[in-house]
Amino acid sequence: MADEAEKSAAVPRTHIVRRLVTCVAVLGAALAASVLLAGNVGHEPIPAWHFVRCVIGHLTGRPSGLSETTELIIWEVRLPQVCLGAAVGASLAGCGAMFQGMLMNPLADPYLIGVSAGAGLGASIAFLLHVDLFAGPLGAWGVALFAFIFALGAIILVWRLATVRGRVHLEAFILAGVVVGSFLWAGVTLVMSLARHDLGTIFHWLMGDLEGRHWAPVGIVLAVGIVAGAGIYMRARDLNLMSLGEESARQLGADVEKAKRSLIILGSLVTAAAVSFSGIIGFVGLVVPHAARRLFGADHRVLLPAAALTGASFLVLADAVARIMPTEQLPVGVVTSLLGAPFFFYLLRRRPG
Repeated sequence: MADEAEKSAAVPRTHIVRRLVTCVAVLGAALAASVLLAGNVGHEPIPAWHFVRCVIGHLTGRPSGLSETTELIIWEVRLPQVCLGAAVGASLAGCGAMFQGMLMNPLADPYLIGVSAGAGLGASIAFLLHVDLFAGPLGAWGVALFAFIFALGAIILVWRLATVRGRVHLEAFILAGVVVGSFLWAGVTLVMSLARHDLGTIFHWLMGDLEGRHWAPVGIVLAVGIVAGAGIYMRARDLNLMSLGEESARQLGADVEKAKRSLIILGSLVTAAAVSFSGIIGFVGLVVPHAARRLFGADHRVLLPAAALTGASFLVLADAVARIMPTEQLPVGVVTSLLGAPFFFYLLRRRPG
């Protein structure tokens, strides 16, 4: 990874701009095609042009000419689920590329820092307390709110454990993430042993699920992802330098400690927001950045948007696969694991040297 970063540092700026434009155009078109394909998948097949007409009608305020049932299925059921899948996939894959570069660890992903375990414990407690049955906002948003708060709590704990004399040590950060995550997963197991009647609901959430979501979660995940993602992208040059090692990055002018703090905070917020509404969806933040790096190189000025767009398409298509199963819809996390594990094995076998 360091060799790739060193090569990318010497690439002329004009070449980077061309690669970035090509990347966004190609992967943006692939994402649009994935959304149209996923919108057609379900118990009620809907032609792609009906999907387009419905979207254009809602955006322009003009009647689409479709039946009320078709409009309802597309705008209130299919499209929010597809858009949430794209937002979550982009968030996890983009953060995965960032953490792999910052931690100089090809096995790093957003869940390595304890976010998934914290969110899982928070959601499990929310189901155990039946907060979804409460009146008011807590009932509607209780599970996501508990998951988000516990995810941020896990990040803060990992941060404190990894900080020594004002410096975040990356090796300690990884180890703290593993230890805190293991402890919190033990808490999830404890809650599940107490849940009994809610065990199936907790288990389903932990496997990752996009079904039944509405527009509000889409807006929240998109807003956090765009704002924090822009902040991460502004640190792309620092990520390139940090991939060479902390000392080399300091010698080349990077404020390493400031970069680490901002990247950890922004990446944690993006991941926590995504996981709070989708559950634990594995392999997106681990496999997709590797695939994007092979296709578009290790320069984070191109890699970050490439990973985000590829992750969006990947999760949208994985959710479509989950919906075409002959039984009840599978949790999308099962599909991503079934697809991601063999693909990651393929990437490992193809790794040079």
